[in-house]
Amino acid sequence: METLSLLWSFAPDIKIKLLYLALIGQMIITILAYSRMAKARIAAVKAERVDRDMYKATTDEPEDVRVFTRAVANQFELPVLFYVIVLAMLVSSVTSWITVILAWAFIVLRYVHFQEMTTTNTVLKRRKTFIRGTQTIMLMMAELVVATLIFVQA
Repeated sequence: METLSLLWSFAPDIKIKLLYLALIGQMIITILAYSRMAKARIAAVKAERVDRDMYKATTDEPEDVRVFTRAVANQFELPVLFYVIVLAMLVSSVTSWITVILAWAFIVLRYVHFQEMTTTNTVLKRRKTFIRGTQTIMLMMAELVVATLIFVQA
């Protein structure tokens, strides 16, 4: 039990900083997605493939541009659970090194998913990466539940 307790108590300052950096990492991926979407849209308008007024409602976007729009939307789906879990753990003071490892694994998986989606877009590889990210979130939720039951006192 003492070894297990070390996962929660060892180097708390570094652990918390790494978790905040993971949150910032996900924010950077989101900003990157917006940036690439804007670049793709501007290129499509300059090439006269779409009329700029089309973006008033974002309809009939060419598929090669729409993938960036979808990539941005993706950053407001599964990552929302990531933000909630990490913030809940930080607020409740139940973070562990398991949290840190899972958080950074999630960030890496989200980046790989984003890159895959906006480059080669191999559906099978993208799907596997998404599933791994979902599994990571599920493990983080399980850790939140267990840590809350063990460490949070009313």
